[in-house]
Amino acid sequence: MSQSNAHRVFKNFGVVLRGRGIAAAFNMVALALMANALSPVDFGLVVLLHTYVLAIRGFLNFRTFESIVKYGVPLHANGDNDALRKLLRITTSVDVAASIVATLLGVAAASITGKFLHWDAQMVSIAAIYSLTLLTTPTGTPNGVLRLYDRFDVLGFWYTISPGIRFFGVVVAWFLDAEMLVFVGIWAAAFVFENCWIYVRGHREVHQHMSESIWRGFRWRELRETTPEFRHFLGVIYWQTNVDLLPKHLAVLLAGSLLGPAGAGMFRLANDISTILSKPGLMLREVLFPDLSRMLHNTEAGFTELGFRAVKIAGASGLLMVILSIPLGAPILGIVGPDYTPAAPLMTLMLLAATFELAGSPLRAAAYALGDAGTVLRIYALSSFVYLSLFYVFTPPLGLIGPGVAACIGGALTLSRLLYLVRKYQ
Repeated sequence: MSQSNAHRVFKNFGVVLRGRGIAAAFNMVALALMANALSPVDFGLVVLLHTYVLAIRGFLNFRTFESIVKYGVPLHANGDNDALRKLLRITTSVDVAASIVATLLGVAAASITGKFLHWDAQMVSIAAIYSLTLLTTPTGTPNGVLRLYDRFDVLGFWYTISPGIRFFGVVVAWFLDAEMLVFVGIWAAAFVFENCWIYVRGHREVHQHMSESIWRGFRWRELRETTPEFRHFLGVIYWQTNVDLLPKHLAVLLAGSLLGPAGAGMFRLANDISTILSKPGLMLREVLFPDLSRMLHNTEAGFTELGFRAVKIAGASGLLMVILSIPLGAPILGIVGPDYTPAAPLMTLMLLAATFELAGSPLRAAAYALGDAGTVLRIYALSSFVYLSLFYVFTPPLGLIGPGVAACIGGALTLSRLLYLVRKYQ
């Protein structure tokens, strides 16, 4: 492994980590202030509403930026801008179509979801209106473009936009003692502005590197002329996205059904705190994937060395956070409000599950670069099935502890299977 590769990986990771760190701080303060300003029931309703929209988004998110990295890196390295423009046209078309279908589904499914979550007619109407924010979600291609051109500094700033808007909006609403609908509006505005910004910024980056528009020479039949390999990779990533995101969103909705809005709010609060570890795991995977792909393309040594070094660092960092959470969990949640301290044991368990996820992120990036995305999908599908099944079984008898136990078992299963998969290539 060359020093330049390692330096680029850790530099990009540092840039993205800084952005995610600022975003996490904004998010946690905003969430805590909202929880303090609203009753546990109203807080849980806002959480459930936003989670509903994110679940719809996750169901129709093809993560086209992964395809841009996978197939765009060699095209960019070879200077084949014509083929790269064609790739960007295809992924943009997929993004726009997915956002339109997601919006229609969000509006149509609001009443069905309302029955599952025991919403009244007003909440169903709010959910339908809130779903219109999904029209702003064709962001996969701009996201991929910034990764392709190594603009992780721009991505680092993007991560702070929505949390920053939420933070300042919630601070004002908290001082004004605003009602629940104001907080709903703040969450929606932050989501829309974040999506619009990355769309504009990503396409501006394309214009800076290409003299011609990506739509020059566009033909509708291009959408049918993609290779079987490309369609397979896009399909695998689509299902992988569902396996990654839907269980997390469905878990919040399931908590709302089993524990009520207040229980869902406490679960979301504990889960959001655990993103101190799971978010860096996502960043580490996304930073490693382009560089591991470049190493394979250029037949450089040190591929598995880089991946396993990252696993050791990630795992040790996560365990430290888990240990610290044991004495500090209740005091931290007590700052939000005394009604939320019962979620302290759940927070520790969710941090442990996030540690497994953090340690497995470099292994997943390595498997993607090696072209083994299908096996990764099967691993995560099994783990998600185990997690949601145990969530449903453990939550009624164990209460808030049940989701944490289920998450730890699912996370440990994923990590062990990823270790076995990547070790085969050593």
